[in-house]
Amino acid sequence: MSDEVLARRVRPNPDVVSSRVGDAGVLVHLRTNRIFELNSTGVRIWELLVEGRGIADVERILRQEFEGDHDQLREDLLRLVDALAGESLIHEDETG
Repeated sequence: MSDEVLARRVRPNPDVVSSRVGDAGVLVHLRTNRIFELNSTGVRIWELLVEGRGIADVERILRQEFEGDHDQLREDLLRLVDALAGESLIHEDETG
């Protein structure tokens, strides 16, 4: 996946509510009633997206907060962003 994907900005769908459950979390799409579970890294990604952070900024913050393989972290981040978009949990942010 390219740097152009990292340059994207996305925003949470307003029809999605989230809740932290211990270190993990859940997202509920109110229009479809589908429930999605997130691990601790996924919850942190969601929180940063809710704050309005761009994907590249999310990656930078995660690298500071989590130890491990940075290439794997990037791959996991982009995979989750694609999955969230595929389920209409996030949308492209047209405002900036």
